[in-house]
Amino acid sequence: MSFHSLWLKFAALVLVALVGGCGGGSSASPPVGGIKVEPGDGQVTITWTPDKDVQYWLFYAPGTRISTDELFTTPNHVDVLNVTSPYVVTGLTNGVSYAFTINGRFDGGPGGAQTPSVAVVPRPAGSVWQVGTAAGLGSGDLRGITYGLASDSVQRYLAVGAGGAMYHSADGLSWTAVAGSGRPELYAAAYAFANFYAVGDAGSVLYGSDLSTWTTATSGTTARLNAVAFNGARLVAVGDNGTVITSTDGLAWTAATSVPSSANLYGVAFSGVGLWMAVGAGGTVLTSTDGLTWTAATSNTTANLRAVAVQYYTSYAYTAVGDGGTILTSIDGVTWTAQTLSPASDLRAVTASYSQFVAVGAGGAVWTSPTGATWTRQTSNTTADLLALNYVQAQLLAVGKGGASVYSK
Repeated sequence: MSFHSLWLKFAALVLVALVGGCGGGSSASPPVGGIKVEPGDGQVTITWTPDKDVQYWLFYAPGTRISTDELFTTPNHVDVLNVTSPYVVTGLTNGVSYAFTINGRFDGGPGGAQTPSVAVVPRPAGSVWQVGTAAGLGSGDLRGITYGLASDSVQRYLAVGAGGAMYHSADGLSWTAVAGSGRPELYAAAYAFANFYAVGDAGSVLYGSDLSTWTTATSGTTARLNAVAFNGARLVAVGDNGTVITSTDGLAWTAATSVPSSANLYGVAFSGVGLWMAVGAGGTVLTSTDGLTWTAATSNTTANLRAVAVQYYTSYAYTAVGDGGTILTSIDGVTWTAQTLSPASDLRAVTASYSQFVAVGAGGAVWTSPTGATWTRQTSNTTADLLALNYVQAQLLAVGKGGASVYSK
C-alpha cells in the first residue's frame, strides 16, 4: 500500500474521530425543529432551540446539502465546535449556495444524528428591507446616524436630529432616548477618538463617550454644520457658506485654510487612498488630500448634492447623490459622470456596503448599485423620507422623518 493511501486512511480516521467525538460522554438528539438559517450580506445567522448541557457542533460547505457521514468527501467543508444559538458565520460569498447542519453530544461524546441540511444563498444587504420597531425613537426627524464603542464596552448606534434629539441602540431596533434639554438642532454624527460626535446649528460640536454626558467643543464657527466624517486621524465637518472645520483630537477645531466655494456643503467622506470629498448646493464637489486645502471639481450637474460615499471594500469608486434623483459617479474623485434616476425622488444619503452602493431618500426611496453606474430600485416598506444611512456589522440601517427606521441584512 502506498504512503499516499495510508495517509488518506489515517486522515479519514482522524476526521471520523473528530466528528464522532473522543471523550467519555454520549451522543445527543438534534434540537427539536432543526435549525433556521437566515441569509445576510456575506454571512448567515443560524438559530435553534438548544437543550440543556448539550454541546453542538456546526458543519457547513458550499452546495445544496451536507451530511456528517460524508464530510471526508465534501470539498471545502468547515467544522465549528461548541457553537451556541444564535451563531453567525461570516466570510461567505454572496450568490453562492451553502448547506448547514448541526449535531449534539454530551461531555465531548460522539455526535448524534444531524439536523436536516439547510441550504441558503447569502446576498448583499439592501435588497430586502424591514420596518424597525421604532421603540423609543419618538416622532421627530432623525438626520444623522453613526456607530461606535461606548464607554460601557458595548457597540452602539447613535441617531440625532430635530430639537437636539439623541437616541442610542445596541441593535438598531430598540432605542433609548438620551436625556437632556437645550441641545441645538443636530444634523450629523460620527464616531472618532473613542467618542461619539454630533454637529448642528450655530457651529455646534458635541461629544461624549457614554452617550449620556455631552460636552460642547469650541468649533470656531457659527455656521450650521451639516455633515462630519473621520479618517482615523482627522475629523472634518462641513456646513453652510462653504464652511469646513477640522480637528486631530476632536477637541480643538480649526478652519480649513483654503475652500474655493461659498456654497452650502451637505456631505463629506474620506477614501482609503487619501482623498477627502465634500459635496453641496448647486452641484458643488470639492476634494482635498489633507482636509485643509480644497480644490473644486467639475460635477456636470447643478443639482444640490446631499451626500457622498466611497466604495473601498472591493475597489475604489465614488458616488454622490442629490435632489431630483441625481447620481454622480467617479473613479478618481475628480472626473464625475452625472445621471438621473427615475422616478426622480430626492436622495438624501448614500453609503457603501461590502459589494454595492446604497442610496435612500424622499418617500422611502431605496436604490442599490454594485458600481454606481446602474441602479436598482428596492422596496423599503415605508413612505417616510429617509435622511440618514449607516452600514455596519453587515446591516444597513436608515432613519428619517417622523422617527422612521428601516433596516436590511
